[in-house]
Amino acid sequence: MSTEPNKLAVSGPESLSTNNETATVTSTASAAVPSSAHSTVNTRLGSATAEPSTDTMQTATTTNEPGPVLVITLLLTSGARHPYKIDEKYLIKRNVNVPGTTESGRKDPFSISVYTLKELILREWREEWEAQPSSPSSIRLIYFGRLLDDKTALKECKFNADAANVVHMTVRPQDMIDEEDASKSKSLARERDASEDTAGCRCVIL
Repeated sequence: MSTEPNKLAVSGPESLSTNNETATVTSTASAAVPSSAHSTVNTRLGSATAEPSTDTMQTATTTNEPGPVLVITLLLTSGARHPYKIDEKYLIKRNVNVPGTTESGRKDPFSISVYTLKELILREWREEWEAQPSSPSSIRLIYFGRLLDDKTALKECKFNADAANVVHMTVRPQDMIDEEDASKSKSLARERDASEDTAGCRCVIL
């Protein structure tokens, strides 16, 4: 009877110790694998979340890209100079219809016409200048000795986009404009009379 309890006393702790070691190894192994896996997944997710998308970077670059700027210095007959800085903000503020845009979607000041530029000048006419003309057509703009035509786009005038462009401005006297208008009216009347004579019936009586 004394032998059986000793066996139980010996076998009991050994089996418990072995089971504990097995449980410890198993728990350590099972805990180690998911931990590294989760850390790897979390790291990948974190890096994926932190990296901005290419589309967002391109959009930010496009939005922050400055648009073209046209700088003009008006040289008056009195010798006075008046600078003009024409960019997208300037055109939007004055509700100017801009026909052209840049590749980034900005309004291109070089796409407006010479006549539109004259309208802007007339809109901001100053008292210390010459007598204010009645229409933009009365304003004459000369760049490098060439008279700029009203229908010409500014990009065709070969303005420098990196520096100020000196443009001479003169105003045609009102009496000269009246004489030109009168001569145009006379020439139109003559052309109309000539066309009526040509269109009339010419009959020959035998």
